[in-house]
Order: sequence, then structure tokens, then C-alpha cells
Amino acid sequence: MSNGDSVAAALSARVLRRIGRRGASLAFVGLLCLAVAASLAFRQGGERAAAGQAMLTTIAPIPVWALAWCLTGVLCLVQMFLRSDRVAFAVATALLLLYGLVHLISTFTGDNPRGWVAGAVWLAFGGWIALIATWPEAATVHRLTSGCRGGPAIVVADGGGVIQSWNPQAAALFGWSTEEAVGRPLTILIPPRLREGHLAGLTRVRSSGESVLSGRIIRLMGLRRDGSEIPIALTVNTWRGDDGVGYTGVIRLVGGAGDVESD
Repeated sequence: MSNGDSVAAALSARVLRRIGRRGASLAFVGLLCLAVAASLAFRQGGERAAAGQAMLTTIAPIPVWALAWCLTGVLCLVQMFLRSDRVAFAVATALLLLYGLVHLISTFTGDNPRGWVAGAVWLAFGGWIALIATWPEAATVHRLTSGCRGGPAIVVADGGGVIQSWNPQAAALFGWSTEEAVGRPLTILIPPRLREGHLAGLTRVRSSGESVLSGRIIRLMGLRRDGSEIPIALTVNTWRGDDGVGYTGVIRLVGGAGDVESD
């Protein structure tokens, strides 16, 4: 593999890790929306009288539909890079379901006898997008801790210290929702006076691939979103995957903090 291919592969992997599964799904939906917008905006003359599109015009002119699809596509492609993507998922789901209902209704009105086929496809696709919208990025962690309200906070981060997964207990403990926490650095959980040691430890682990604190219980102070500090017990597990070093932290609130240990 050439250096150019290696750089491209590394960049692609980094982008995919950054946007996650939800972002990748939004990218697909966004491109689909733009394709539908283009098909409506650049219709050929013979398509203008198509039964399905005739039914659409009873709700809004075709150019309005094209604009709605275009704006939805752009919204999806923009929010795929943001921590909060709920608006894009909600708008895309609503438009897909509306489009499917219009085609389905055209079958019952007699305007388009085969409209139920397109209607079923669009409704199923809208339902699929609605299902994706309920996925947390930390799906595996959520399954491990579901039904365990008093369980530990579990945080997964990559080698650069960027949060990749965040379970409900972590949200309750630190005050950041999953959407807000994923993609942020671990330093949001660390008091400013301790961050230098944390960053130095990450650098050493990336270079050596080993952590002397892996598997040990570390008692230290954590930082909540409101700026308050809380005593926590942290157990860190270090692992190496195809994309490099990663960390899984299991965090519990304790009654007091002992000495702070650094890697």
C-alpha cells in the first residue's frame, strides 16, 4: 500500500469514528434526499403527468417538494458532523413518512393503482430511519448496563482521549448527555489541575502500548458539567484494536478521594 493510500485509509477511518453509525446513516439519508430533490426538480416532460406526482401536487407544487427534499438532505449532511443530530433525524423521518402516505393514499383514491408499492417502500424506509434515530452511539455499553440503574458509569475513548461511548449512568454522574459527550475529550471529566498529567499519560500509552494503571482501581476527583468536583473510583482497561489503542473506564462515585495516581 502506498503512502497516499495509507493516508486516505487513515483519514477515512478517522472520519468514520468521528461521525459514528448515526452520522454514516445521516450521510446516506442526506444523499438520498438530494437525489430525490434532483429527480423532482429536473423532471422530463413525460413524467409531469405521472400519477404519483399528480397526487403530490394536491398537497404542494412539485418545486416545493423538491426544495423540501433538498433542504432535508443538506440538513442531514451538516448534522452528521455535529454532536446533536435529532433535528435532522426528525425532519427526514417526517418527510419520508409523509411521502409514503401520499403514495399510499393515491392507491385508495384511484389516482395511482400501484401507488401502494412506492408507499410501502417509503413508509418502511421512514420507519427504519426512525429506528436508527433511537440508536445510542454506545449501543454495546447500553446493553451491558440496561436495567441496572445503580450500575457504574462506563466511558469508552480512543487513543487520543476522545469519548466514543457514554452510558446513561455516565450521563447521570457527570451531567453530559450521550449526544453531548461523544466526540468530546476526556478532559471534560478531569479537573484542570490534573489534565496535564492525564495528557502525558495518554502520550506514553500511545508510544508504548501499555498502561501501568490498567486494571487497577484509581481514586481521584472527577469534574461534573456544572464545574463541581466529585470523588470517584476509576478502573481503566487498555486495549489495542485495528485503529490503535483504546480505553474503557468503569467509574463509580465514592465517599471520598484518595491519592491521585497518574499513568
